[in-house]
Amino acid sequence: MGDTIPAEKRKPLKDDVDSGFAWVVLIGCFVMYMFVVGSIKAYGMLYTEVVEYYSSGSGNTAWIGSIAIILELGLGPIANFLCKIYTFRRVTTIGGILVGLGYFLSGFVTRMEYMYLTFLCAGLGYGLTYAPCSTIISYYFNKRRGLAIGITVSGGGVGAIALPFLYKYLIEKYGLKGMFWIIGAIFANICVAACLFRQPIYLIKERKKRVLANNSSNNGYDVGGGRSSLGENGENIAQGINKSRCDALDLRFSLFKNVLFTLYVTSFMCCTFGYVGSLVTIPGNVKALGYDRTYVALSVTISAGVEVLARILIGLFADMNIIKRKYIYAVSMFIGGVFSLLAPFFESFTFIAVYAVIVATFSGSFISLMPLILIDVVGLENFAPAFGLLTFSLAVAVLPSQPSVGWLYDLYGNWNPSLILTGCMYLLAGIIVLLEPIVIRCCTKRDNEESSSPDNQRQIHNQCTAAEDMCKDNVGFSDTSFAS
Repeated sequence: MGDTIPAEKRKPLKDDVDSGFAWVVLIGCFVMYMFVVGSIKAYGMLYTEVVEYYSSGSGNTAWIGSIAIILELGLGPIANFLCKIYTFRRVTTIGGILVGLGYFLSGFVTRMEYMYLTFLCAGLGYGLTYAPCSTIISYYFNKRRGLAIGITVSGGGVGAIALPFLYKYLIEKYGLKGMFWIIGAIFANICVAACLFRQPIYLIKERKKRVLANNSSNNGYDVGGGRSSLGENGENIAQGINKSRCDALDLRFSLFKNVLFTLYVTSFMCCTFGYVGSLVTIPGNVKALGYDRTYVALSVTISAGVEVLARILIGLFADMNIIKRKYIYAVSMFIGGVFSLLAPFFESFTFIAVYAVIVATFSGSFISLMPLILIDVVGLENFAPAFGLLTFSLAVAVLPSQPSVGWLYDLYGNWNPSLILTGCMYLLAGIIVLLEPIVIRCCTKRDNEESSSPDNQRQIHNQCTAAEDMCKDNVGFSDTSFAS
C-alpha cells in the first residue's frame, strides 16, 4: 500500500482537488457505498426472510438492522479520528473485513437472537467505512462537490438495485444460510475499494502543522536540536506525537453552540427516523398485502433505481445555486411526508411503487444534501468533526426507528400507523428548517441584549486589548526571527 512507503522515498503529493486522483477516490467511494449503504437499504428483503425463517416477531427482528445502522452512524466520530491517525485506507480496509465476517457468521446462526451478535460485527465494519467514505470525498472536490457527493451516494442505490434480486436468487438456490456465506465473501470486496483511497493532502498538511506546533510548544525543545534539547529519552518528541494524536480526536461538542448546526442536526435526525423506517415499511407492506417474494424485491429495487439518478441530479442541481439548498431539502421533506400520509388509503402494488419512487427521489435526497448543507454551516475546516457529530446524532434517531414501525405493525396488524409515523417525521424535518429565520432572529436579539450590558462591554474591551497585545507580541517575534 502507498501509505506504507517510507516518508523519505515518497514523491510530493499533488493537491488533486476536482481533478486527477480525485476521480479515482470517487470510484472507490462509489463502490464502497454500493456495498455498505446498498446492503443497509436492501435489508428490507432480508428482514422479511428472517421473520419467516425463524418465525420471529416483526419488532424484535427489526433490531437486527437497527443495530447495524446505529453502529454505522454512531461510530462516525471515532472512525474519522482513526482515519486522521492511521489513514482512510487502513481504517476502511478493517471495516470491510468486519462487514464480510459479520454476514458470513450469520450463516451459522440457529436462532434469530444470535444475529444481534453477528450484525454487531457487521455494524462495526459499517461504522468504520460509512463516515470515512462520506468524509474523504468532500476533501477531494470543491467546485464539483455536489456532483461528486451525488455520484457517491448513488452507489447505495446501485447496490440496492442488485442486492435484493441477488438475495432472492441465492436464497432459492442455497437457502438463507448459504446466502449469508456467499454474501459475506462478496462484501469483503469493500477492502478492494479501500485500496483506492489516499490520504487527502489537506489533512496531511494539517497534521504536519499540528505536530510542529505541539513540538515547538514543548519547553526545552529545539527543532534543530541536539541531545540536551530532546531530553534523556526523547520525552518531548513522544509528548508532541501523543498530543497531536489526542488533538486529532476533536469531537468539537462546542459546535452544538452553533444554533444553525444544532437546528439542522435535529432536522436530519427526524428525516433519518422516517427514512430508515421506510426501508422496512415499504417491503413489509408489499408482503402484508399478499404479494410474493418477487414483488418484495421489486419494491426495493424500484426505490434504489430511482435513487441512482435522483441523487446525482439533486447534487448537480444543488451545485448550480439556483435555489438555496435548505429550501430544496425542506420541499423534499414536505413531498415525502404528504405521500406517506396518503399511503394508508391505497392498497395496490402500483401505488406502493409510486410511493417508493417519491421516497427515493425526495425523502432520500437528504443524503446528497446533508454534507453540502453542513459545510455551508460550519465550513470545510470543521467538516470532519461536524460530520462525526452528525452521524452520532443520526444513530440516536435510528435507534427507535425500525423497531417502532415493527411494533406498530405487531400491535395493529397493518402498516398504516407506521406509514403515518414516518410521514409526520418527514413533515417535522421540513418545518424545523423553515424555523431558521426565527431562530436566528431570537439568537441575534439575545446576543445584542447580552453585549449591551456594562459587564459584557468591559469584558469585550479587555478581550480586545489582550488580542492587540498578542498581535504586537507576534509581530515582534516574527521581526526578530527574520532579522536573525
